[in-house]
Amino acid sequence: MSSPVIGELRRFEAAFERAEQARMEAAEAEHGAFVRWQEAYGAYEVARDEASAAWTAWVEAIVP
Repeated sequence: MSSPVIGELRRFEAAFERAEQARMEAAEAEHGAFVRWQEAYGAYEVARDEASAAWTAWVEAIVP
């Protein structure tokens, strides 16, 4: 192969490696965001259940 072709192949390889690194970093960031969303949604569900229980107890306390 000629030198210009080899140089172009090396540039393509370097670009591929940068793209692969960016893909891996994006996947890690997406996973981290999903884990944080799951934790937040779990906290929301707990708060919702506690609020519902408090509301039910209040209604039962005031209704004869």
